[in-house]
Amino acid sequence: MNNENDKTFPKIVATISLESKQDISKTIEELESNESSIDIVEFRADTLKDTSIENINDVLKQFKSEYQLKPILFTYRSTGQGGYGEFDHENYYQLMQDIICNQKADYVDIQLDTYEDNLMNCITKANHNKVKIIISHHDFKMTPDEEEMFVTYEKMAELGADIGKLAVMPQNEKNLLSMLNALNRAHHRLDIDVVGISMGELGKMTRIIGGIFGSKFTYGYVGKEAAPGQLHVKEIKKQLALYK
Repeated sequence: MNNENDKTFPKIVATISLESKQDISKTIEELESNESSIDIVEFRADTLKDTSIENINDVLKQFKSEYQLKPILFTYRSTGQGGYGEFDHENYYQLMQDIICNQKADYVDIQLDTYEDNLMNCITKANHNKVKIIISHHDFKMTPDEEEMFVTYEKMAELGADIGKLAVMPQNEKNLLSMLNALNRAHHRLDIDVVGISMGELGKMTRIIGGIFGSKFTYGYVGKEAAPGQLHVKEIKKQLALYK
């Protein structure tokens, strides 16, 4: 659970969407120019044009050799979860094991729909290698009811996540309240950190006020938007200052 003194100000995660090594220098310039608005950098491996495991590792290695200012969150988002990744379960598992066991990132995002045995093995290896695990689930069609979302957070906690992340698509204002209520319940009742996001234009406010309800992270971008309704990290920092 979040420390009460920190919850108004979630950590800002800057998502980067590299397509190839040629994008690294420009991306690093953007990260450095927005350094004061960034706490963690999310490396989205699925946005690369060449998503072979060999190329992912090669680009990540070069990026890390040139950028060491902030911790790295490694994410490979599948098409079913709103990303571009097309790995099957075994290739996805192989990639995650490699990143975790060789400590190539400080945080690793693992999707809730991963085979449970594989997910549990990743968490065990992460504990041994001092890598933090985010278990995530994205629903781009709707917002489940509050109880269902809370149960999803409970499942993430039972599996051993360090952080449980849930992102949903709102259809109306009541959906925003449902998300924030589920997030707040999870923050107070579960022994893990949690992240809650309502996506799209309607959900933008949750990326700013989510910390008040217990969200550990909020996700912004540098370069180009990586999710519906995502804000630039500088705008997030500016808006968060209003709650100081």
